[in-house]
Amino acid sequence: MVDIINKREICGFCFCSNIPSNGLTAIYKETEERTELTTSYIKAGLKQKEHCIWIVPDPESAELAKDLLSNSELDIESCITKSRLKIISLQETEAYSIKPPETSEIDFDWNTGIPQKEIIKFIHTGNWRYLRINLEVKAVGKSITSSIKELRRILEEDIPEKKIRPLFMIKEGDISSGEVFDLIEAGEKLVLKRDGKWRFLRIKQGSKDTKFKTLLESSSDSILIHDMNGKVMEANHIACEIFGYTRSKMIGKHIKDLRTNIHLTEFGQQIEKLKQTEYFSFEMDSLRRDGTVIPQEINNRLIEYEGETAVLSIGRNISERRRAEKALRDSERKYHMLFEEFPGGIAQFDKYGTIIVCNENFVNFTGSSENEKLIFNLLNPPEEMKSEEKSFTCLPEVPIHCDIKYISSLEKESIPSEITYKPLISENSRFNGGIILVEDLTKVKRLEIIRLQQTESLRKLVDSMPMPMSCKDRNGTYLACNKAFETFMGMQKEEILGKSLYNFTSPEFAEKYHTMDAELIMNKKTQVFETSLKFADGSKHQVLFNKFVFSGLTDEDSVLLSIMIDITERKQAEEKLLQAKMAAEAANRAKTTFIVNMSHELKTPLNAVIGFSDLLLSETYGPLNEKQKRYTENISNGGNHLLSVVNSVLDISRLEMGNIELYYEKVDLVGIIEEVKRVLSPLSSEKNISIEYNIEQGLKTIIVDRVKFKQILYNILNNAITFSFKGGKVNIVAELQEDMVEISVTDEGIGIQEADYERIFQPFVQIDESISKKHGGIGIGLALVKKFVELHRGKVWVKATPEKGSTFTFRIPNKPENKIKEKEVTTSIQTTYNPEIEKEKEKVRAEIN
Repeated sequence: MVDIINKREICGFCFCSNIPSNGLTAIYKETEERTELTTSYIKAGLKQKEHCIWIVPDPESAELAKDLLSNSELDIESCITKSRLKIISLQETEAYSIKPPETSEIDFDWNTGIPQKEIIKFIHTGNWRYLRINLEVKAVGKSITSSIKELRRILEEDIPEKKIRPLFMIKEGDISSGEVFDLIEAGEKLVLKRDGKWRFLRIKQGSKDTKFKTLLESSSDSILIHDMNGKVMEANHIACEIFGYTRSKMIGKHIKDLRTNIHLTEFGQQIEKLKQTEYFSFEMDSLRRDGTVIPQEINNRLIEYEGETAVLSIGRNISERRRAEKALRDSERKYHMLFEEFPGGIAQFDKYGTIIVCNENFVNFTGSSENEKLIFNLLNPPEEMKSEEKSFTCLPEVPIHCDIKYISSLEKESIPSEITYKPLISENSRFNGGIILVEDLTKVKRLEIIRLQQTESLRKLVDSMPMPMSCKDRNGTYLACNKAFETFMGMQKEEILGKSLYNFTSPEFAEKYHTMDAELIMNKKTQVFETSLKFADGSKHQVLFNKFVFSGLTDEDSVLLSIMIDITERKQAEEKLLQAKMAAEAANRAKTTFIVNMSHELKTPLNAVIGFSDLLLSETYGPLNEKQKRYTENISNGGNHLLSVVNSVLDISRLEMGNIELYYEKVDLVGIIEEVKRVLSPLSSEKNISIEYNIEQGLKTIIVDRVKFKQILYNILNNAITFSFKGGKVNIVAELQEDMVEISVTDEGIGIQEADYERIFQPFVQIDESISKKHGGIGIGLALVKKFVELHRGKVWVKATPEKGSTFTFRIPNKPENKIKEKEVTTSIQTTYNPEIEKEKEKVRAEIN
């Protein structure tokens, strides 16, 4: 505000003797200042034997005004009785409402509204010389100055025979510095409170320019003067501080450079509007030099400055107001959300029972809306109210909570409800209405019924189980148990229910299982475990616990069901089976050891038989006739065949004992296939069977155990040739399948039934004895194939069609993860498909022996 020069302090004496005949205009900051000034003003008038009217906003304020005036030597009751004092409330009737006018005219008519009529009646009562009255002034559609001028005109024209001394009250935030200038120039006597005292607002004596500059620099608002083209001609220190420029830098700038969202076109429109109205106000964001934005309320008016028409632009920083408005909007939005989103009905009432605000649920449920009276009595259920007319009983001044049967206007039927009422008490401890919550309990009651039904069903389920079964809540308290559980505990149901493990076992045991059970309920998990328990009769049992969560309507209703299955007999049977299995495994190991030992024992005489028969056939010690040569060849062939069988049996035994290891190395796939073909060429030539192979391009080498891989190929090819028809064909295909090598051998032989696919890979199994007699063999070759493929971490399978042929396929890793072991011996290793190499090796062993 502007600088204040102390002419004379306004005290009680001033209000009595120095009041201008046309009244005062006061600028106040807070409501307390307004009340203090009005009290002093009315008291002074009563002391001067003047008539006084004090206009207050509501009846509560009227009581406060009477109390303030009574705190003096004046007999206020006598003043009221003698019609020298009238305290009028603007809200004594529902008919009064404060609404902004639709036009810029002042909405003040002494002949309309009950409060206005009371004022007129009081004015025409009795003989008096002066009347004091307080009037709150706000700018509605035009400036404060214009509003006061209009009010004075109405007072002078409508009541010319009376001398009225109005006290115009203006809140400081509602008036700008420019309007303060206007009021002073219009001759209004302005008072405001500074340093704790009420003072007249005056300007030092001096020239007109001096007065103007004094007002310009003493203003707390930013003031700019610019010409009609927008060029800044003058600026006060507040404007310089706001925009971040010195006065010399401000002078000459265009007004658009100081505002963030104004354009030349818009500026021209503002100038045109200002020419028509001479006064124009708006809000705008002003741009500081550092880039920050300050919201301002701008009041523009035309003035004469330095001999030319200019624009006086007064800006008030409204940052705090913007924040307050935002906070108010946020508060209103939250308040609105509270009411509208509240699941039940909610309403606020004044102390007379009138609904101030309510949500839609409240309207639907009670049939009452805003501005209606409370339609039910909180102290008596509304179903007792027979009258169709809406009734009302004063709200109690204490909180109330009750469950009632209420006839809903929405459902048209009696439904269970819950009503909660809380009174509102003002700061001066006066009853000021209350808030009422109405909740439909239909769903709650229905859920309670369902919960009871579920609980009963759960108890029936527990009782029907033959094995011990119990039910616990989230706190570990037993809710139900059956007869078998009573027997296990050695107690009656009444002794168990309502208690927990802490009542029956040691704290350590109870804590362990209580924690486990609580976690199961919280996470809704299932737990199955075995343990050993001692029953009430002292016997020990192996028990299988099965715990699972039974979900209720809510998480709080979820319970833990526990079923105990006595597995003592089963565990005893399992123990016997385990002992039998161990005995069988021991016998199997003894058998395997016996076979290995017997194989070695058989190989010793076989070496002699094969060695000496081969020696005879070489005719080193003399020639043999045809008959002798034929017999000797039979002896040699029979010995070699028997040795092959013994070696196969020995390999199977070693596999069962786990004594075979793989030695990986990089081998040439084509070379391996060719080598096996050469070994089997006598058999294939005898049956006129061709062997063809197709290797995928890029698949040249693989990493395998060379000896075992040869044996796999040899046994599969030997099997294919053996069971093929004469003149047939055997085809080998090798290809990559992702990171695996897949090799297939297809023949055109007798085929295999699908039911026998798995059996042919079992040791010593022949599908048909007639086939065994016709083609020979003891059923070991394919069993070795399966074992060796699985040692390579692979898989083998067969697909066949009877009388049309078979396809044996095996798949092994292309790059095995196993560490490749280096072979200590670089010489060739004997296989069952190379009798020549085996023969030479046996000769060496025979000579050593």
